[in-house]
Amino acid sequence: MTPPQKPGRSKQDYGTPWEFIHAVERMLGINAFTMDLAASATNAKAQRYLTARNDALAHPWRAHVRRHDWCWLNPEFGVIAPWVEKCATEKPRGLRVATLLPAGVGTNWFAEHVEGQAHVLLLRPRLVFVGETAPYPKDLMLCLYDGPRVGFSTWDWRTA
Repeated sequence: MTPPQKPGRSKQDYGTPWEFIHAVERMLGINAFTMDLAASATNAKAQRYLTARNDALAHPWRAHVRRHDWCWLNPEFGVIAPWVEKCATEKPRGLRVATLLPAGVGTNWFAEHVEGQAHVLLLRPRLVFVGETAPYPKDLMLCLYDGPRVGFSTWDWRTA
């Protein structure tokens, strides 16, 4: 039996654990992300960040960072399509984005804006988000919008 869905009523603002952020930074060979593209003052993973309040999707992200800087993105999971569309649009302009998403490989947003556009790392083990005591109940993926690199692999982020 499938658990009941809660459209519009589920928690959306999960904070990414610093342990995971540091593993991603090590994997990418960077000291820190230049900008967090969907954050708040309490959960930003970079010194500079954009928020829903300043309409992060309306800003040209590339205008805020140097070419080839890495940005972090953990958008609300309720509406993902506009975020991954923006990642795919900004990638040819030299912006690099690492985005944490549910592993929704059967969705339209995945087919249209992730597959063939990003390198997808299916994550193990599952993450325990900030303020939570149990792992997130669904599989997650890290999508790297970075130059010509595309495809799929799995990543045990604890070994980074």
